[in-house]
Amino acid sequence: MARPFIKVFMATALSLIGGIGISFAQSDPDRSLCGESKPKVSIASCSRIIANASEPPDVRAMALRNRGSLYQFDGDLIHAIEDYSSSLKLGVNDSRSNAKTLLNRGLAYANSGDDDRALTDYDQAAALDPTLSSAHLNRAALYIKRGEDEPALADLDEVVRVRPKDAAAYVSRGSIHAHRGALDLAIADYSAAINLNPLDAVAWRNRGFAYEAKGEYGKATADAEEAIRLNPELAAAHQDLANDLLAAGHSASAAAEFGKAIELDPRDARAISARGDSYLARGDREAAIADYSKAIGIDATLASAYNNRGVAYLGLSNWERAIADFTTVIEIDAAHRGAAYLNRGLALQAKGSRDEALADFEHAIQIQPDSVEALRHRAFLNQANGDSRVALVDYTHVISIAPGDADAYRGRGYALLSQHDYDTAIRDLTKAIQLNPNDALAYKFRSLAYAAKHDTPHAVSDSSTSQHIDAAHHQ
Repeated sequence: MARPFIKVFMATALSLIGGIGISFAQSDPDRSLCGESKPKVSIASCSRIIANASEPPDVRAMALRNRGSLYQFDGDLIHAIEDYSSSLKLGVNDSRSNAKTLLNRGLAYANSGDDDRALTDYDQAAALDPTLSSAHLNRAALYIKRGEDEPALADLDEVVRVRPKDAAAYVSRGSIHAHRGALDLAIADYSAAINLNPLDAVAWRNRGFAYEAKGEYGKATADAEEAIRLNPELAAAHQDLANDLLAAGHSASAAAEFGKAIELDPRDARAISARGDSYLARGDREAAIADYSKAIGIDATLASAYNNRGVAYLGLSNWERAIADFTTVIEIDAAHRGAAYLNRGLALQAKGSRDEALADFEHAIQIQPDSVEALRHRAFLNQANGDSRVALVDYTHVISIAPGDADAYRGRGYALLSQHDYDTAIRDLTKAIQLNPNDALAYKFRSLAYAAKHDTPHAVSDSSTSQHIDAAHHQ
């Protein structure tokens, strides 16, 4: 079963730059206190400066920027945006200072959910002061949020150019590379970040994630362990380590590590579902179902939890619940609909609903024309319905895709046997036995083909071998 996607931590800075602009003269109490004292005192001092029409525009603009910063730190985004806008309207001819004000207003817009206005402010800030790397960094964060990797990458390239020792910029750029599948570039950026800041747990965690995606589980495990050493509270690192352990076949240790991630973030539906995967891998279907159900209770759109719970129900012969879960996946997850049709078809087939199962295999093949499992099961059902010619086509297709598929050779051999093509049937069944010497059915079918050719010694030998294999399996 497919593992769920894991969110890569972004190190993109979205920090507020407060108290920016012109320094106030210390001789004036209000100017001294505006932005440099306790928030309430600072806001009061800034407000008096703003209300004093005799103050120069640059001083009032500074007071508005400082008060806006204080409001923003306090979470009062509406008043923060109003102050930043008023500061800009004063028309002070200071491009660098105005760029920082636009940056702050952009942050306030972003925090209030108005991404379009935030992006406009970041654009203007970057245009006014091309060296203001925070504008590029925060604009990149918005592009990443929108799924626009190209412009985000361009902004982060600029940040790295201007600030080559900014570890966070490398982590952010590495995350975009990882999202785009450029894993070697991602690892290079994460390594650069680690060289600049060896204590950055997120950089270690993300590099481990990239190694994991490459299948380099030893390196992935080492990085996840270092991330946990640096920050034991980093739930994602525990989850990554658990995934590495699960991939290595250590399901019990994986379950324990998933448990640590869940303790740190009890509402992480994906971690809970992943622990269910580790239970399922060790054959504990009831525990797996409990975790999948809990994950679904937190996130009713988590298709992987429905699918894997369906697999667990299938293993318990609970056909109806398995069918219900696979049906939900079909309804909510277009990306994995083909696999869900296949799984539901298997459940329907096990239940004895052959026509419905055949229809699901048809849907699965329409979505994934080279699905070996769907083709093989469609062939089996067509053969069971007496249509060996159609079955032959599917079995041949499977063999062309997967020439080592013993079941396909056995199935095609039996279909040829049904058409009285005994010699070709024997060749296919012999190939099936070569690929899987313990296939009792292949021996049984070849015995029938030999018997049809009146080759009694070979027929008796194959029949005896088939019976011995069956007896050994039932011991």
